Formats: sequence, structure tokens, C-alpha cells
Amino acid sequence: MKKDDGAATPNQPLKRSPRRMSVSRCLSICGLIILSFVFGAAVMVYEVPPSHFLGKALIGARAWYERSQVSSATADRDPAPVARGVIDEPGRTFDGFTLYASASLEAPGTRVYLMNMRRKVVHQWGVSFSQVWPVSPLLPGGVRDDLVCIFGCHLYPNGDLLAVFQGLEQLANGLGLVKLDKDSQVIWKYAAHVHHDVDVGEDGTIYAIEHELTEAMPKGLEFIPTPCLVDRLILISPEGKLKKSIPILESFRDSPYSALLASLDRVGRNPAASDGLTGPRFDQAVLKEDALHTNFVQVLSRELAPRFPGFKAGQVLISLRHLDTIAVMDVEKGTVVWAARGPWQAQHDPQFLENGHLLIFDNRGLPRGSRVLEYDPQTQAFPWSYSGEHRGPFYTSERGMSQRLPNGNTLIVDSEGGELLEVTQSKDVVWSFLSPADRHSPRGRRFITTARRYSPDQLHFLKEGEHARP
Repeated sequence: MKKDDGAATPNQPLKRSPRRMSVSRCLSICGLIILSFVFGAAVMVYEVPPSHFLGKALIGARAWYERSQVSSATADRDPAPVARGVIDEPGRTFDGFTLYASASLEAPGTRVYLMNMRRKVVHQWGVSFSQVWPVSPLLPGGVRDDLVCIFGCHLYPNGDLLAVFQGLEQLANGLGLVKLDKDSQVIWKYAAHVHHDVDVGEDGTIYAIEHELTEAMPKGLEFIPTPCLVDRLILISPEGKLKKSIPILESFRDSPYSALLASLDRVGRNPAASDGLTGPRFDQAVLKEDALHTNFVQVLSRELAPRFPGFKAGQVLISLRHLDTIAVMDVEKGTVVWAARGPWQAQHDPQFLENGHLLIFDNRGLPRGSRVLEYDPQTQAFPWSYSGEHRGPFYTSERGMSQRLPNGNTLIVDSEGGELLEVTQSKDVVWSFLSPADRHSPRGRRFITTARRYSPDQLHFLKEGEHARP
């Protein structure tokens, strides 16, 4: 019998073999991909109208990719996890109430908890993003509530709470600021790309960070490629109205510290520079999506100002992750009046201390771990540091916080590890807290986005008889 090779007979149409049909489909798909790529490239190069939307899409995609790379690198390179139980040594702790929030893809991330020293929740706030903004001017197409978390907070004595909404995964940017009362009712909302952190001055003015996508840099900053995200320091009234907006890039450009911006020129960036954990520090694409990545703001009070001879009350301390820089801004002049780099890398949460020093969470300054540094801006010395002595190293490539407590202890937030630690000056851990389990996390714990300890006399709204250590 003659084998049928797919050839046509005079009365029968030509038949294609399955193999030929598969090859044909592959060639068609490849051709379509190539044409789409060429079209997209032409749109971006010649900046025809769709380029703005493609630019935003590419920045978002890159942010998602970088977050996934950091997560995998953290899982691969971290020291073997240590089995740890919770610690509590009464008499050595600063007894108060700890405010914290966490993020998870399997549990609501827009709840904030206040717990006592026994880790019992004594109060909580909760509101979904869609409750605050049923139709968001920032996200007209809507967003799933499980992709939004609360990233930064400020708690008032009467129980009112300022909360910064931020996206998770590919939506990782600022989504707005809201003020809630103690019963989680919305007092006001501020629809802008507010992200990371928030602070409140003595007159009630709110200090926050807002980013925006720019297509062109101002004069003197043309070397920074666009499109990219740029940050502004914003001042908001106690009623939630914008009072002032200060572009941070321009505040550096017009200061004696403008030379620090040279590292944002990708031509001069060393692509081989490594932090020892996740490969190149920040490559061109990361910097292009987010030039500065400002992640902290704190206003200097009149009480602490005398401890800092070079600064004035009302000036603002900020942290610029992609510059490895901490800086002080003069709000009235709109310029940077002091800035410093040090051994820290990708730092977060610098704090003014009563002794005239600064407390800095150093995310990537060690070859295989994070640490907390106490830094003297006058002498550039480091009187104290903690990197896991007596207990083992910890590492969080993102976020991370630290707070000096009134008794001299330090509260440390290991965000990626999902753990809070209270550490003495002698570097003993005297209290700890583990966030709930999370099967999506490389560490198996929910990511802690923020945490702060409050003394009982700072919180007037708690029920009478509510004790920090019952």
C-alpha cells in the first residue's frame, strides 16, 4: 500500500500534515511578535501618542520583575533560617503598645494593629482601598483590594490614624493618604501618589512623599533618562489640603550637594558594582523607573533642634534609597542644607535621636545581612550598631525600620523576615514578635510594612485599665 504523504488527487484538495501546520503557526506567531516589537519600539523612539502609556506599562513591568528577582535572591542567598521562638524578658523591656501593619497576598493588607507587650491586639483599624475610593482618580480601571496594603502610619493620641496606601507586586507605588478615626471611619482622603512614609509636625502640618511620572527633566538634570518617577516632599494641612510641594531633585540641584546626583547618570555608573547579595546595586532600568526612591520623612521638632547644631526646627530629614543618601531639607528655602553618604546602602528610616545622633536602618551595607547604625553627623562616628550579635544575622532588602526607645533599647523591624525585635544597648534581644505565617513569602512570614512603639501616656483613646503589660 502506498503511503499517504498528503499530496492532493485530482478530485481532492491539498491536505497539510499536522507538522507543517504547526510550523506555519509558529512562523505566524513569531512574525506577529516581531511586528509588535518593531511597532512598539517605533512608538517609543519617535514618541507618538501611545508612547506615554507604553512607558508607564514598561515601568510597571520592570518594577514587578525587580521585586520578583529580589525575592528569589533573598531566598537563595540568605543564611539558613534559624528556628526562633518569641522572646520576652520583663524588666528589661520598654513596656508600651506596638502599632504594626503587614502585607500578604493571602490576607487583607489594609488593617493596622495595636498590641500590648503580651502580643495581644488591643485595638485595630481596617478599611479597604475600594471603601475609601470606590472610583480612584489614580486608577480609573479599579484595583483589587488584595493588591493594596498600608505601608506607613502615624497614630494620634485620640486614636486617629494617618495611613499610606501602597500597591503590591506590579502595582508597587503610592496610592493615596487617608485619615481614619479610632473606629476606622474616613475623616478625609488625599488622592495622590503618596508612598512609604508620613510624619506630623508640632503645628499639625503633615509631611509626606509623593511621586509622579515625568517625561522630561528640568534644566540641569537632563542627564537623568526619562520617563521615570520623581519624588516631591509635600506639606498637607490638618484638614487634608495641600499646602506646599517641593521637588526633591531640584532641591538637590540648587544646593551644595548637587554632585551627589552624578551617580544617577547611568553612563558613569559602574555596572559591575555589587552589594554582595543581589548582584548589581541598581542597574539602568531600575534607576530609570524610579530616580531617587525617597522612603522616609521626619520633621525636626523644637525640642530636639538644640541637639543638632547644624539644623533648625522645622527642617526635614529624608532618606534617598537609590542615592544611598540621607539628607536634611529646608522647607522654607526649598533646598537641601545637609546630606551624607556612609557605609550604609539602600537605607531606610533614619531617626533624630535625643543625643544628637541619627539612627539608620542599613539594608545592604553588610555582605550577608542588614544592620542598624547609630551615626554621629558631627564626628561621622558610629557609637552603636546591631547586626544580629548574640542571636544570628537578619536581612531585609526592602523596607526595614528602627526606633530608639526611651529606656535606651532599640525596636528593629525585619520586614522581609516578618519579625520585630527589641534590643538592649548590650545587644541582647529582650522581646520579639513574629508576624502570621504566609505561604507566599520566601521567609514564610507576612512582610511587616511598618511598626512603632508608643508609651501608654501617648495614647489617650485606650480604655481605662488597659495596660501595656497586663
